[in-house]
Amino acid sequence: MLKSLRNIFRRNKDTEPFQQPIVGIDISHSFVRVVQLEKKRKAWSLVKVSSKVLAKSYENEEKRNDAIVSQLKNIKLEQKIKFDEAAISLPVNSAIVQVVQIPFLEENELNEAADNGSLWETAINLPGEFSEYSIFWQTIKKDKEKNTLSLLFVASRIEEIEKNCDLVRKAGFDPLVVDVRCFALRNILKTMPEVHDISTKVFVEISGQENYAVCMHDGLPFIYDIYVTEEDANFLIEGNEKIPKEVFERVAAQVRTAMTSCLKQCGIPSLENVQLSSSLPFVKTIFKQLKSELAEYKVELMDPFSHLNIPTNLKKSLESEKNSSAFAVALGLATRQLDIFGYFKFIAAVSAINLLPNKKEREKKEKKKIETNGLLKKLMIISTLLLGSSFALYIFMATSMYSVNDTIDMQNKAVSAENQLSKKTNQLAELKKWTQTSGLINSRLLDLSYTASFPKVIYVTEIIHQRNKPSLLVFRAKDPAVSGQVIKALSSEFKNVTLKEIKSPSSNNDLNTISINFFIR
Repeated sequence: MLKSLRNIFRRNKDTEPFQQPIVGIDISHSFVRVVQLEKKRKAWSLVKVSSKVLAKSYENEEKRNDAIVSQLKNIKLEQKIKFDEAAISLPVNSAIVQVVQIPFLEENELNEAADNGSLWETAINLPGEFSEYSIFWQTIKKDKEKNTLSLLFVASRIEEIEKNCDLVRKAGFDPLVVDVRCFALRNILKTMPEVHDISTKVFVEISGQENYAVCMHDGLPFIYDIYVTEEDANFLIEGNEKIPKEVFERVAAQVRTAMTSCLKQCGIPSLENVQLSSSLPFVKTIFKQLKSELAEYKVELMDPFSHLNIPTNLKKSLESEKNSSAFAVALGLATRQLDIFGYFKFIAAVSAINLLPNKKEREKKEKKKIETNGLLKKLMIISTLLLGSSFALYIFMATSMYSVNDTIDMQNKAVSAENQLSKKTNQLAELKKWTQTSGLINSRLLDLSYTASFPKVIYVTEIIHQRNKPSLLVFRAKDPAVSGQVIKALSSEFKNVTLKEIKSPSSNNDLNTISINFFIR
């Protein structure tokens, strides 16, 4: 039994990283689509897939939103989805995507510049205030010798993000990942191991309202808007077999312009193929026309399910779909796994975009929930083992012994076992309380948001957090009197904030070094 208990608490190093169950939700002009995937080792399997039709037009936006919520609720009920976590996408035109090149910075310098906003003020020109945006960034290329650093910058207005999140929340889902549609489309590469490392890959979506090309070259994304006039977009959305040929000629010309820009920026002579997807039902007509117009490129109609393990009960459902490429965005979203334990810390930036506001706090919350649930499950197993052992011992003694003394002895042992179970139950409650308290303290140790209230004329050089001893903040400033402002800012978050020392500079051009003690509440 002791061996069994040790096995329960031992971390198995050969197990796969924890996978947060998540569904990909794609809301297009005429459809709502939901996909759930499961990954075991390197193989992806389809778990759930569903598509619901939306009307071509509604009285107003509120009516359309009500229809979306209703269809999502129907999908959740019909598919028996027992969890809430979801990944959603934003339209390409509601996001700002740039690859920014700056002089080389070390990791700590880069993080500091990003945190205080000085990096974006010089490198990015955003309409409005930075506080209005949710921002994702990640280093995608370093070249210390050339003194260059390439960063992927993605931003969208918080108001736009919350509007999309509220839709799925009303349907009973909890959005944990907010991606951009073009990168969600690109993420189907995760399910294609043999093409995952191809240096150049091009995806094109033509869906009337969403028309763009995304070109991936050596890990760098290039996004191109494919301009479609409002009249041509209506032709595509209303859709029939008699769309004027001139519409496809104009769309093809715009795609060709995007491909030419891609070749020029990537510095390559040609493209191996162009993957086409569309959320429109008559995609085969679009594919046939564009393939004819773009004869210089190998245009292929995307099949996002081609590399998945598909259960027998879902094959018939997929065969009835006239346009499987329409599931590409939902499928790409379904590959997203919330990296709450840091297993995928160094994956490509374009695979990890998350514009969810307060995403770090949400990740901490999910991590704590998973760890607590895992601990409670293990302790429940222990309690069950102890209870089972006590019960088995009582039965054995009751059926094997016949004397009065032995019966009394068995009763005493049973009482002892019950007392032990009660003790373990109390220990379980104490351990749960300790786990929750420890989690809160750890979150407090990691939360550095209070530094945002410090005066801008200082820079922090060292922060040392301690549980039972004074914590230490060290910063440098020209004027030592600014320490009073820092103490005031710290006092709103911590207790016993005191000035420890001020070290004067060695020369007139140097800065004062100021140390402050404080205690975590």
